Order: sequence, then structure tokens, then C-alpha cells
Amino acid sequence: MQVQTFRDEFSFDPLISHFNNAGQAPIPISNRKLAEHWLEKLYREGAHCSQDGWAQTEVTRQKLATFIGAKASEIAFFQTTASAISQAAFSIPLKHGDEILTWDQEYPSNFYPWVVAAKRSGAKLVTVPSVDWQTPIESLMSHVTTKTRVVAVSWVQYQTGAVTDLKALSAALCGKDIWLVADGIQGIGVRPFNFHESGFDIVCSGSHKWLCSSYGGAFMAVREARVRELEPLEIGAMTYGNPDTPKGASNEMKPSALRYEPGSKPMIDVIAMSATLDLFQKTGTDAIFEEASRLAELLRTGLRTTGMKLFCTSGPIINFAPANGETAALAQKLSAAKISHAMRGPGIRISLHAFNRENEVERMLSEIGD
Repeated sequence: MQVQTFRDEFSFDPLISHFNNAGQAPIPISNRKLAEHWLEKLYREGAHCSQDGWAQTEVTRQKLATFIGAKASEIAFFQTTASAISQAAFSIPLKHGDEILTWDQEYPSNFYPWVVAAKRSGAKLVTVPSVDWQTPIESLMSHVTTKTRVVAVSWVQYQTGAVTDLKALSAALCGKDIWLVADGIQGIGVRPFNFHESGFDIVCSGSHKWLCSSYGGAFMAVREARVRELEPLEIGAMTYGNPDTPKGASNEMKPSALRYEPGSKPMIDVIAMSATLDLFQKTGTDAIFEEASRLAELLRTGLRTTGMKLFCTSGPIINFAPANGETAALAQKLSAAKISHAMRGPGIRISLHAFNRENEVERMLSEIGD
């Protein structure tokens, strides 16, 4: 499937530009149709279709595992990425004096769980300073000590798009007794990713940003060898089996990552995400990343000609600010033109996906230049 076919799956209104895909992306036609199909089924059939619905969520689990280079048994669904990160933060065995390393740029949902985990265990949270908004692994490595127990970082930072090389970091820390946890929500969907090749123990992410699905399809991928080391935070029928499994105090938790799902999932959200995953697989993440980056570079080139200051100068996320310091006024102008964006870190964040178009980039540059 060519990128144009991918692009055709998304609504295009010449008066609206979806340039905040790092915040919330639109859903493709196939996702909407599948969600509508299941809404109709549940409306008409109720419990008569529930078993089929739960089976379809397992189809999504397998598709997601394939998409990110994991096993289906290593994937647990959560309602939010924050819930997935909290599962990791509060179940990794920490003790007094342990250290947790993280970047100073982290999104709050990949910060507060570790703050609380440190307080509860007596561990120390060490925030590593960025370097001109970049996140080189050398800076993290310089803070690793014999007390380091967890490295918890975002693969791609939400403010500027700065990338931490997960594979290189895991290789540098190989052989050390350190849990490696990544928030992948700002990369998975728009950048090629393979969980096993990353070398990380846990990667958490969500559905509503670059994965172009509705809210409710967040997940945690946890390396098979680590599953039994993490106790579930929430317990329910599904932790041990299913609603028909005879209950008993001697029953054991599921040996897979499914033990972290205590009960029912957002069925329609998860099922509909399978249509988006099909679209992404057919297009290829390499092609998606190449096109999103190409559009972003067009915008960067135009921004430079207007004298804008750029932060993190590669990839689908752009952060810029006017030299005159009137960032808020420029943001208001973009809002009035229905060009979605976000005020993040040092400036205005624009995040482009492969479904965006060159004429949208031209329209934004025209608005800025007026």
C-alpha cells in the first residue's frame, strides 16, 4: 500500500489541519467503520455477541504484538498509558537506597508514578538534565551508579521530539541488574519499533496519538522473563482465568502479561484499533516515518526562512519559537486558522503524520508569514 492510500483513509478538510498528532490524531475510516459495526452488534445482540467480541480483542492483541515485535503473551491492555506506567513503577521491587534514573523532560505520566514509587520504597529519583533539549545516552550513563535499579525514560520526548536510543542504552547497560522501562507513546506508530530488539524490559504506550485510534487502547509490553517478577496492581477474575473459572484460594495467576488485566477491556476501542494496525502494517512504518519526516522537513525549511528558532531539528515532531518572543500570539494565530498544535517546552510543538499533506504545510507557512 502506498502512502497516498494510507492518506486517503483520513478525512481531509482544507480549513482544518491535524498538526497535533503527538497529542491526539484522527482515526482512519476503517477504524470508524469497525467501531460502528461493533456498536451496532452490541445494540442488537447484547450478550449474544460478547464472546465473539472478546475473541476479537485477542485478535487485536496478536496484531499489536506483531506490529511492535513482541509476543501476544507479553502484551497487557490498559485504559491509559499512565495506568501501564503505574503498573511498572509500583510493582518493580525497589528498596531503600535504590536509584531511578529519568530525564528532566519527561511527561508527567512518566514522572509522577516514579516519584510516588520512590517515596513508598525509600528509593531516590534522579532526574538527568537534557543537553540543549537533546537526550544523549551518554548523559544517562554518566549518572548510572551501583545503586541504579531502574532507568525510566521516554523513547521520544513529548516536548521537542528528542529521541533516546533505546537499543544503544540497553546494550550499554547489558549485564547490570537494572530494569529498563520506556514510555513509547510519542514514537510507536510513526517510527519503526521492535520491542525485543530494543532490549528494554517494559515499554508502555497508548492508542490515541501516533497509532491513530480512539482512547482506551493503551498497553504494556513486558519481557516474558520478567512477567513473574511483577505482581499485578489490580486483581480480578481475569487475573486468574475467566468468569467461568472455578474460584479457589490456591488458584495461580496467569503466567503471561494477561495477569495485569483484572477485568473487562474497552471492547470497541480495542477491536477498532485492529483496523488501524492493519492499515499501518500494509503501509509499512518505514514509509510512514519517511513521509512524516519529509513533511516535517518542508515545514522546518519554511520556518527557518521566517527566522524561527528550531529545537530538535529532525523527525516528525517540530518545536519552534519566533525570535521576537511572541510565542503565545503566534499560537493564537494558528488556533484561529484551525491548525492544531501544542505549547510545549521552549515553544510551539507541531507533530506531522504521514496522512498530512504538503498544501497544509504551505497553508501554515502562509499564516505565519502574513
